[in-house]
Amino acid sequence: MTEIEEVKQDWYFTFGYGHDPGIGYYAVFHGTYGSAREEMIQRWGKKWAFQYGSAEKAGVKRFKLKEAK
Repeated sequence: MTEIEEVKQDWYFTFGYGHDPGIGYYAVFHGTYGSAREEMIQRWGKKWAFQYGSAEKAGVKRFKLKEAK
């Protein structure tokens, strides 16, 4: 793992077509790269698009994404 993957921070996960809740949504989990990913899978399963290290990289504002609850 790289150094950034070991840092505890907010990680942003996006959804795509055919995913629940679907395109236009994101989820955020705090932890290391791996621990946040594990929480994402526990909560939403394995059907999601990408994991990002910031809201900007995930396109939260740019694409007007809504947080999945």
